[in-house]
Amino acid sequence: MESAAVSPSSSLSLRPGSRPCRAALRLPSAALVLLGLAGASPTAQAHPLDPLTEQELSAAVKAVRADPRFAPSTAAPAARFAGLALEEPPKSAVLAAQHGGPSPTRRALAIMFETRQNRVTEVAIELTARAGAAPLARLAEARVIPDVQPPILLGEYDQVETLVRADPRWQTAMAKRGLSVPGELYIDGWAPGLLSAGERLSGHRFMRALTFWKAKQRNPYGHPVEGVLATVDVTEGKVTDVVDAGASPINHADEDFVPPPAGGGLRPLRSTMPRGASFSIEGSQIRWQGFSFRHAMHPHKGLVLYDVGFEEERGRKRSVLYKATLSEMVVPYSDPDPNWAFRNAFDVGEYGVGRTAHSLERGLDVPEHAAFFDAIFADDDGGVIRVPRAVAVYERDGGVLWKHVEQGKRSGIGQRARELVLTFTTTIGNYDYGIDWVFHQDGVIDVQVYLTGVLLSKGTTLTTNSCDRACRRLVAPELLAPSHQHFFNFRVDLDVDGAGDNALVESNVRALPAGPENPSGNGFDAELTLLGSEQAARRDLDGKTARCWKVMSKTAKNRFGHPTGYTLKPGGTAQTYLSPSSPIRQRAAFVDHPLWATRYHDGEQSAAGEYPNQSHGGDGLPSFQRDDEVLDGGDVVLWYTFGITHVPRPEEWPIMNAHRVGFSLEPMNFFSRNPALTPR
Repeated sequence: MESAAVSPSSSLSLRPGSRPCRAALRLPSAALVLLGLAGASPTAQAHPLDPLTEQELSAAVKAVRADPRFAPSTAAPAARFAGLALEEPPKSAVLAAQHGGPSPTRRALAIMFETRQNRVTEVAIELTARAGAAPLARLAEARVIPDVQPPILLGEYDQVETLVRADPRWQTAMAKRGLSVPGELYIDGWAPGLLSAGERLSGHRFMRALTFWKAKQRNPYGHPVEGVLATVDVTEGKVTDVVDAGASPINHADEDFVPPPAGGGLRPLRSTMPRGASFSIEGSQIRWQGFSFRHAMHPHKGLVLYDVGFEEERGRKRSVLYKATLSEMVVPYSDPDPNWAFRNAFDVGEYGVGRTAHSLERGLDVPEHAAFFDAIFADDDGGVIRVPRAVAVYERDGGVLWKHVEQGKRSGIGQRARELVLTFTTTIGNYDYGIDWVFHQDGVIDVQVYLTGVLLSKGTTLTTNSCDRACRRLVAPELLAPSHQHFFNFRVDLDVDGAGDNALVESNVRALPAGPENPSGNGFDAELTLLGSEQAARRDLDGKTARCWKVMSKTAKNRFGHPTGYTLKPGGTAQTYLSPSSPIRQRAAFVDHPLWATRYHDGEQSAAGEYPNQSHGGDGLPSFQRDDEVLDGGDVVLWYTFGITHVPRPEEWPIMNAHRVGFSLEPMNFFSRNPALTPR
């Protein structure tokens, strides 16, 4: 196929499944809402997990706004859309439809934030396709979710900036530092992180605000206005506190970054596919070298994989996994300064890595022959946000796949590797993240996360010391970069040769005891241990035993009689340095262990809970595992946490080169021979 942008309806936003644990309030029979779009094509549902079309998204918004509770009003601010996406049908219904059963009812889920009441309501909207016409949309049910805060709304950044700029205390702090030109100052809004006792008791919604001197440079993060922290009560619409810890020098050096001219003297290097791509695209489905999978963009979690399998022949697909996605991430900073300790961003649940995705560029993010998918999200008011080229798929060279030279000869036979990459990138404040799903011809699936962007810096009087007592590294004169960590939790719902009859085992390589069966003392082997329950599956890394974990089928076997399976090979070995009593760690309990496993439930989708913003801790994985369900013979879901410990270096300033980290899913007895040798 030719490299081209795929229609926007091929990759839209999604929302995790319904939450059966919530009490549901059934709405009265609301009037059906019809949405007519000029020249609109009929809505077609090819698969229960296909993302919302633009028509469906707009119809859902109109249906929600037709309800008096969420309608615009001159007397009060309108309820805001903190999220709007497909409500995933129950997994059992999706699997039944794949085997000839009825297609599940198609529903959208709106997360409505009533700002005046400081209340979150999840609203389900039934969608009905009509041939040749726009879809019908009907409100089905509403669930008030008490004592939670949704992610930061897009409009709240502007609201916080306006309030802070107008505050006399902030203005005084800027004047003390000789900063009097408003246009030269940048206000960076953050989720509140750690709450004071008073903030917690109020039940209100808060944000913090940092200030940077920008002038005319593109990099405000190189010029922090250190010591000033503003707190905004978003519920009341006022600045509640401005901390001024005293002026530190403000870096006025040029900290912008531009590529070297003409590539720094390098000659052009291009990757081309003159005869077109080797993969095929049908809606949200991609096929390549035996792999078949679907994908979508979610406004909070970003890129989601669905229904990944391996087609050994056309029409006969063996399942590998049902769904895989970034579940949550957290970035705790090590600086104990009170103006820094709150900085522990939950980038998925507090900000949303999907709606902050940006357009990918040929020759920079992806090669020139990439194919693209647009993404569509809802803004705070229910309007459509279109992100062109939000997702890309392309093939790349992977080096030598296999090779052998016969004894006595100087040349042999072999195969050059090809890899398929599905990717998106997102920017959360100063950091940029890319997530690649990489498919290999031997059945391996890699998850690769790369981090780049600008280090979060701190003004200081130091000019020559490499590191102060709190280990905040000097990266430029009068600029420190505190050490910090990035933890990523991926939820991987493996269904190896079918759902519901899998088991989880741990592999540890151990030396065999010396003796008659091991006379030379060189023996070693992998020891497999069944992890039979959820709490038994809280596991740590062990490099000495090459520890890894395998989800295997209880019924399917390869031709040698071995249970078919896929192994999670660990990567990114960072461990947390947060105290067990730290409220940050209590909110991000998924960092306690690299591996967690749970028995599948539709509502268990987020490692730190669906609403980590201003959460108190205990949500997500700890609550999922509380009943310690049996895993053996069940539908097993893996939650893998990996990350990096980032001790900054001057070589990473003023822009950080991409740092890559990830893990692999490798077939283990899934095939009976090397699948790369099979003609495709």
